[in-house]
Amino acid sequence: MRIFFKFKGKLGMCLSMKMHFGVGGSLMIQQFLEWLSSIGIPGLFVVMFLEGASLPFPGIIIVFSYGYIIAPGYIETIFIALGMSIFYSIASLIPYFIGLKLEEYLPTRLRKGIKKGISIFHRYGIWSIAISRPFGVGNYISYVAGISNVHLFKYFALTFLGIFPWSYLVIILGDYFHGNYEVLQQHLQSFSIYGYILIAVVVIITIFLFLRFNQRKKNSG
Repeated sequence: MRIFFKFKGKLGMCLSMKMHFGVGGSLMIQQFLEWLSSIGIPGLFVVMFLEGASLPFPGIIIVFSYGYIIAPGYIETIFIALGMSIFYSIASLIPYFIGLKLEEYLPTRLRKGIKKGISIFHRYGIWSIAISRPFGVGNYISYVAGISNVHLFKYFALTFLGIFPWSYLVIILGDYFHGNYEVLQQHLQSFSIYGYILIAVVVIITIFLFLRFNQRKKNSG
């Protein structure tokens, strides 16, 4: 499937993506993407809002494409990522309050993902809200945080903390790879083992420092 964008004086961009939505779904997504690209950066914030609301939406592919469309510098990307993170964090309050108030009405299909989120939440505590944001399970963590009655301010702050670096990185990578998501996937597959090792090391160090800080705080108290 080929999607054509026009933005900021560029004649257009041709992006190949593998979609699994069928012919009708692909056409609808194409029309939606064309509308988003026509309204510029606000369209990017709309995408982040939909992603934060835990809707089944190919958010990372669209955000990645925007990185090439807007082609910002490193400093400008900071401010764009701030806006993206704010919209995402606000939208994430929707599944948070659904989990908080309407847990018993959640559909069975959603409960399966939530069950996985609960196991991660029990393992890493509230820090799983930040750590899981770049991954698919992060959407389920929003429901789990509500079900677990996590303090609203802590939830919002950790969500923002987790999604901001993701937002910045995806925009930068989108610009670097000229919006070609398939090329990015090929690179990730080539270096996936090293990437997973790096992520695991970062997570372990973060958890270790957090636990050590809490232990010192308890001992001093």
